[in-house]
Amino acid sequence: MTVKSGYLSRAIDGLGELSKYSFENMRLVHSPPHRSMYAGGAGIAYTFWKAACALDDPLWLDHARLWIEHVYAAPQDGSQITYPEIPDEPVEIQPADSLLFGDRGLLLTRALIAASEDSEPTLDRSLGKFMAPENKRLPVQEYLQGIAGRLVGSALLYRELGQERLKEYGDALARDLIETAGVTDGSLPWRKNPRLGFAHGRGGNFYALLLWSKETGYALPKWYLPALRQYARSGRKHEHGISWPISEKSEEDYMDTWCNGAPGLIHLWTLAYSHFRDTFLLEAAEAAGEYCIHMPETKLGHICCGAAGVAYAFLALNRIDPGGGWLEQARRYAELAGAGSVMKNWRLGLYGGLAGTVCLMLDMENPEEAALPGVEG
Repeated sequence: MTVKSGYLSRAIDGLGELSKYSFENMRLVHSPPHRSMYAGGAGIAYTFWKAACALDDPLWLDHARLWIEHVYAAPQDGSQITYPEIPDEPVEIQPADSLLFGDRGLLLTRALIAASEDSEPTLDRSLGKFMAPENKRLPVQEYLQGIAGRLVGSALLYRELGQERLKEYGDALARDLIETAGVTDGSLPWRKNPRLGFAHGRGGNFYALLLWSKETGYALPKWYLPALRQYARSGRKHEHGISWPISEKSEEDYMDTWCNGAPGLIHLWTLAYSHFRDTFLLEAAEAAGEYCIHMPETKLGHICCGAAGVAYAFLALNRIDPGGGWLEQARRYAELAGAGSVMKNWRLGLYGGLAGTVCLMLDMENPEEAALPGVEG
């Protein structure tokens, strides 16, 4: 008899709970964007796909295919959403172009599922639509809705599929992202965007270019490493470790989250150290991790703003510094994630709810291969 670990048992329990819902049922209890990877059906389909890969169980691949095809057939989401915590402040999204809020994440997920099922026609159509020209160029660039998100998605797909057309598409995105950096005579890149975090700020742009270079060998611009080191130095020292403010315009405002704080930027510093082997970047990663150890524990459980996102940061640190105590911290935050609250109107979703916790529990079972959904894998 096979004995399941606590993490695996919780992952399977979560998968069982998700499988009670259909896409149509989810739409009744979730706010838009219903098709998205972040909060909607594509993220749940991704979770079933990840479970199929992790557990080598075709049952979950069947669930993934069923979900993604219903999501794909649904009408496109509108251009405004409201976060459950701030319902009176609608946010503009890019429903066609955003990786996490729009159709690009849906198409990435559909391509991954099709590849796992050896469905060449579906894979070909999904990649073709994923690589379509953007519908609207944002005035500032970021991971969540801009070029950087599509470039990260391209890198993840290229790693899995290795198709040359993805290389050509991603190279074009990288050139566009470099052009928007606006670097002249040693100036810092992406100064039009004052935000510093991963999801909405410059951190995601740095990460996207570096991940694309790592996966494809794309040549980074000469300014990249000096600018990255200068960006790392913009962190603020605390009694324990360092963190980065939400924006350079509000240097006293901090969030201890994946989206806008040190936990998200740890993914940049760990990737940068593994690529450049620059001890300064290792020190930045470790200092950010030290800050995360001592920051107040959150009661939120999800990836975006809660404990699951912090656990993934510690798992990233564990990969570059095994034996450094980071895995124990990841376990601490995995427990907080399992017990924590979810986003009220996105409670089943990948970044705001149950699906993200399931992904984390699957990754805690095999921490050396852990991958934050939509960012690392």
